[in-house]
Amino acid sequence: MPKWPVKALGAEKIVSTGDSRRLALERNASAFIRKARRRILSETIARRANQRSFRRVWVDVGAHEGESTFHEAALDPWLLVYAFEPNLRAARRVMARLRNYVVLPVAISNRNGSAELQLNAYEASSSLLAPDPEGIRKWITKEHFEVVDSVTVATMRLDTFMDSVGLKRIDFLKVDAQGLDLEVVKSAGDRLADIARIQLEATIAPYRQYVGAPEKSTIVDFMESKGFRLVREEVQTDGQEANLTFIRDHVGAERR
Repeated sequence: MPKWPVKALGAEKIVSTGDSRRLALERNASAFIRKARRRILSETIARRANQRSFRRVWVDVGAHEGESTFHEAALDPWLLVYAFEPNLRAARRVMARLRNYVVLPVAISNRNGSAELQLNAYEASSSLLAPDPEGIRKWITKEHFEVVDSVTVATMRLDTFMDSVGLKRIDFLKVDAQGLDLEVVKSAGDRLADIARIQLEATIAPYRQYVGAPEKSTIVDFMESKGFRLVREEVQTDGQEANLTFIRDHVGAERR
């Protein structure tokens, strides 16, 4: 894994210091992000030849410090995990620790480009979506939920990543994108037919933390329309959220 500089991928915050200054910063940030994304892809593509030595491939979107997948990779040398974490501070803590755990400081989104990551006082709650003030007031949590800063980060579609690194299939896609889970899945496009199992998070309370976060029924309807069926629901966060696990019976079958 490359050793990314401490201030890479979004540490240069775009601030308003007058129109000319702002435009110059935006151009510099955009150019930096394009170069960073190309670098990430080129170095990840270099691992394509090694993919044959692995029996399973997982993708973890919103990996944070690898709470859901790092341990599995450590226990199974035949498992290759691509872990996406746009918050560089968190990503750096798990970079280059395992040969089969590839950390990519990029946000999976519905477009290739860049976006503002809202950095939260509770790091794991950082999101590309703005917080919902009413939902935050009602949300039951012991953590301090407050946006304290924002950084510009690179974004990439999931199908772009799969095609670029030559992934024929994904055995397990885990998504925890803080309100954008469904958009992450949709970004797979036609390649959704090449994903066997998906776990994503849904808000089941009548209020939500992030503006625009979809309801559980919207997620289930979309997944079923794409040939997936819900096989497991784990309620969490004091009954306000649930992890939904879907499987596809025939990976690589009919594309929609």
